[in-house]
Amino acid sequence: MKKMKKSLLLIASLLLVAGGSLLAQSLDEVLAEHFSATGQDNLLKVNSQKVTGKVIQSGMEIPFIQYAKRPGKVRIEATLQGLTLIQTFNGTEGWVINPFAGVTTPQPMTEDQLRSIKYQADNDGMLWNWKDKGYQVTLEGKEDMEGTSCYKVKLVTEPGDVFTFYIDADSYIMLRQNAKMKVMGNESESDNYYSNYTMVEGIAMPGKAETKMNGQLVVTLIFEKIELNPELEDTMFDKPSI
Repeated sequence: MKKMKKSLLLIASLLLVAGGSLLAQSLDEVLAEHFSATGQDNLLKVNSQKVTGKVIQSGMEIPFIQYAKRPGKVRIEATLQGLTLIQTFNGTEGWVINPFAGVTTPQPMTEDQLRSIKYQADNDGMLWNWKDKGYQVTLEGKEDMEGTSCYKVKLVTEPGDVFTFYIDADSYIMLRQNAKMKVMGNESESDNYYSNYTMVEGIAMPGKAETKMNGQLVVTLIFEKIELNPELEDTMFDKPSI
């Protein structure tokens, strides 16, 4: 009886070790399939982007342009009724001009804004080379999302922000991203849903992104035109001139 108990314990221990190994392999496999489906190899060759589209919020349509350039530079412009909101990030410093809030001169981004735009400025996506970026990533199994089976991949950053990515188990395309971030000391949670994918020079790009909070639609982004590798000056990502 004692020998049998020892054998069962040994088998259980081996299964736990094997299970952990299989989970690690599964994470690598899911990410490999995801990168293959989205054309990550082609994305790595892109040094700059210009995305033109519109923001739909509270019944209004606001045209916007987003510029991005390696390494980690972003500029966003949104214009409505002659007023233009500008956000710039040069990889280190970020600035905001928001005339809709009465801010007509460039103001330094807050610590929370900087942290958020740094994630956004990751040209390769947060899951690419996640270990080198100091993230913790785990495969949380599968979950049904509105009738679609998805892999759940959880990513935790060093400051403690948590992102959960929902990857279609069939196509390996990203369908949803849940973000839990600290904003002014309080946790803010939002969901981004991605759809209307098209291939742009071998890269899967969403044509639409819907942001929901507490299950309610807050804002919709429509990406109308995506240009890869346009000539962009580094200075356009510095403090905006007025």
